[in-house]
Amino acid sequence: MGQINYLNYKKVKKKYIRILFLSILISIGCGLSDSPSKKEIKRLTKDLKSKDPEVRSNAAFALGGKKNEAQNAVPFLVKALKDKDRNVRINAALALGLIGKGAANAIPTLVELLKDPNPDVREYSAYAVGRIKKGAVVAIPSLIRSLQDENTSVRISSIWALGAIGPEAKDATPAIIQSLQDDDRDVRLNAIIALGDIGTEDSIPALAKTLAQPNEDWSILDSAVESLNRIGTPKAIQEIKYFQQKNREIGNFNF
Repeated sequence: MGQINYLNYKKVKKKYIRILFLSILISIGCGLSDSPSKKEIKRLTKDLKSKDPEVRSNAAFALGGKKNEAQNAVPFLVKALKDKDRNVRINAALALGLIGKGAANAIPTLVELLKDPNPDVREYSAYAVGRIKKGAVVAIPSLIRSLQDENTSVRISSIWALGAIGPEAKDATPAIIQSLQDDDRDVRLNAIIALGDIGTEDSIPALAKTLAQPNEDWSILDSAVESLNRIGTPKAIQEIKYFQQKNREIGNFNF
């Protein structure tokens, strides 16, 4: 399989399936060896210092393909986050996300990149924070601010990251609830899913209000039911039952 990098990833136009696409990259290890040698990782780390930005960019993403076995390269990838070439910064962020919790030391620099002038860098930095997860609590205030980003993909990635952090991101609940009013359907969908991931009872009224929207997309309604089910309190279950009963009364048996 040929190398899959940021440029291929950007061809996936549907923003709400980009995270799924990244998950596929993770599962196949980006087409790279499952047992990388230390020599190969050392070579790729050296390539991060190349004068050619394309070589640096490819090296960063290839290291991500090694996942947690590339932990020794984390300091060099963190340095690459400050590269003047945007593709290097993007692939370094993706690589750190692929490495996961072993890249926790990258969180502070990734938080800084949430203010990067390039929206793609901001998007993938947020994604990386959610993937790393360990130590990501310090990123919550910055991720909350990113929910107001002018770029839709950045808002989606930031919401996803907050959901990935889980219950520790409970302070983000009001901001995520506000995102349910976003004009973009994918932002609203990811906000609903994130509320279920975080799982606070404070989300229940907003999710119930979503279920009361007569013309809402079925996938959003279905996700709202699932999020209420994951919250799982008696009040949440009651809202699900009320919604299901209402739909039976009007002859809608899809829920």
